[in-house]
Amino acid sequence: MTYANSAPADESINSGDRETEIELPPRPLMVHSAFVFTLLYTAFHVYWAVGGTWGLPLWGQHNQSEVQAVNWVVSAIMLCGALWVLALLHPVARRVPAWIVLLPLWGAAVVCISHAFFGWVTKGLYLAGMKSAVDFPVVPGVSAATADKENHLSAVIDILVFEPCFLIQGLVLAMAAWQFIRTAANRRRWVWSLVVGVVLVDLFGVTLSLAGLKFAIG
Repeated sequence: MTYANSAPADESINSGDRETEIELPPRPLMVHSAFVFTLLYTAFHVYWAVGGTWGLPLWGQHNQSEVQAVNWVVSAIMLCGALWVLALLHPVARRVPAWIVLLPLWGAAVVCISHAFFGWVTKGLYLAGMKSAVDFPVVPGVSAATADKENHLSAVIDILVFEPCFLIQGLVLAMAAWQFIRTAANRRRWVWSLVVGVVLVDLFGVTLSLAGLKFAIG
């Protein structure tokens, strides 16, 4: 697949922006990186979908059927996301309004990046002794000592493995979309919209947490 270079199609995504268009690189590294990393991250969910348990929190280990069902759905969504990213290289991506192409990538990037920051803060506070920072569900039949040990391990794995994966996933998606955009002004708008989106999502999470409501644990 190759980028389309026709002027009429390219102009359609810039909403009247008459700046000189940025020349696209012959090898769109960020698009390929986002595609490959999304597939690799999908492998985690496929692993859980087929019954794997490493990295699952205590609740997930005791609710295998629900975890498997959810992860089959997540795997399918992520596969579609990988194909959507790859579609940035197809000429048809230049023939539709920019927001149709970019909105799903914006949403995914904001969710992933905000998840990483929120997770690092809450899991860090949990490991520092503020147990209320993370709402790990109580699993019937599991002793308090075992639950504390498993929840501690889950928080460590999240901080060292899964939150970095969320951050990388969000960044490569954001950069793939940034590379697709053809003017400097629109690229700046894209970056600032991501920053605002991440800040708002994390502020929403903090607000819910302070109100004693559940936001996310994984």
